[in-house]
Amino acid sequence: ALDISPGSRSMAPGLRQWLSVELRRQLQEEQASYRRKLQASQEGQQRQAQLVQRLQAKILQYKKRCSELEQQLLERSTELEQQRLRVEHSQDLESALFRLEEEQQRSASLAQVNAMLREQLDQAGSANQALSEDIRKVTSDWTRSCKELEQREAAWRREEEVRVGSLARAGPLRSAGMGGAREWEQKCGPAQVSRGHGGHSKVVCLALCLVPGIEPRGA
Repeated sequence: ALDISPGSRSMAPGLRQWLSVELRRQLQEEQASYRRKLQASQEGQQRQAQLVQRLQAKILQYKKRCSELEQQLLERSTELEQQRLRVEHSQDLESALFRLEEEQQRSASLAQVNAMLREQLDQAGSANQALSEDIRKVTSDWTRSCKELEQREAAWRREEEVRVGSLARAGPLRSAGMGGAREWEQKCGPAQVSRGHGGHSKVVCLALCLVPGIEPRGA
């Protein structure tokens, strides 16, 4: 008896079709996932850009306010200096000094407010720089995702071309195999074919016809 081990000489058309459909489905799912990620990245980038614009507008407001406070501080300093000069010539020196202390306290409060605004301005600048770094990172990730998606699409097209070429080459081989099976059944005769198990004998005959140098044995 002949011992024929099962091998992967050819793949059933149904299995090839299922694999093709499954690969196409997986690729479509991956493409949809990448598109969702790209859309989310773009939306996040837009939100960050809007936040940067608001921060920049806030920074401009802080700068304007700081300039105004500095101008007020300069004016108050000039005014205080003038008051000091007037107080020196005033008969009510004690009352003038008391008013001068009040004005100095107000000036100190303005200086504290100015320092606080400058600190907030520095913090806003740091936040703006961090957001700019995040935007550059998101842009880089988005570009890389686009390239990966293009590579996957190119790989899928190559797989499709290979699959179509394989199907085209498998056509003549399948026709030759069917003809060889009929020839083997004619050579084997009814007695030898009947020793098989239903359709299995046809598969054995087809496999033997594809093996060069094997001739059927008589009953």
